[in-house]
Amino acid sequence: MSADERAPQHSKPVRLAGAILHAAVERDWPKVRHYVDRLNTECTAHGLGLALVAWCDALAEHANDGMPEFGKVRVLDVDQDSGARITDPNPQQQWASALVAARAAGDHTAFRTLLNELNAIEDGRERGQYASALIQGVAGTIRTFPRGYTKAFRGGSDGS
Repeated sequence: MSADERAPQHSKPVRLAGAILHAAVERDWPKVRHYVDRLNTECTAHGLGLALVAWCDALAEHANDGMPEFGKVRVLDVDQDSGARITDPNPQQQWASALVAARAAGDHTAFRTLLNELNAIEDGRERGQYASALIQGVAGTIRTFPRGYTKAFRGGSDGS
């Protein structure tokens, strides 16, 4: 993935996305809500799109210990309180996992399709549940797995 395909590093939505993600990794949910409110009120709809890209890229960067050209990255669906793996993810968690996978694989068509699915949801609260699932999934994966975890899994018996 080239630098020009990534979200602008110092744009307000990307800075807020970073603050949201950092607070979510720390499980500081009031701070997450504060920064999400700022993202929603201070940035355009395009800003949310940049934040979604930034969260996907943050996970890919963490998983690969550096930004990969393209790679296979998965969100670990974990309960944010217990840390237990979620074995039956809900539709929002499935969407978040698919979004991260499409972004990491460089599948622009799948990524845009998933963003269009999100944008087609008229209810803002429901749309927020999808973004929340992405934030929680990325934060839970970062919290659970060490930086560069995909390198440890490469060459394993399952080939991932």
